[in-house]
Amino acid sequence: MTQQNEQQRNRMLSLLREGERRMLVQLAGLLRTSADEINAELEKEELLAALEQPVTVEYLNDVVQHHLFERLHKGDMVAAQRLLNQYQSDLEAMLTQESAEADVPTEALKAQA
Repeated sequence: MTQQNEQQRNRMLSLLREGERRMLVQLAGLLRTSADEINAELEKEELLAALEQPVTVEYLNDVVQHHLFERLHKGDMVAAQRLLNQYQSDLEAMLTQESAEADVPTEALKAQA
């Protein structure tokens, strides 16, 4: 790959990461604002006391994740199971990699000793 292509690729990836970061910051703010607004509406209607706890950002995050997962599998339970299996495999691979990376400094220290 030419140096110019590599620079363009790096710039594109940098812009993409920055855009993703901004989106996540905005989403976190929206979740906080939405939780506050929902709780205020419930309080105004005198319904907040009927809940075990106020609506939280974590609850709304779960709602968003559930909605996005439903959109991915579109009601197809076989597809949903495949997605869950893939997520589990990805998590296991990530944990294995993190564990291996955590062991590398230990091994390096043992080698130096």
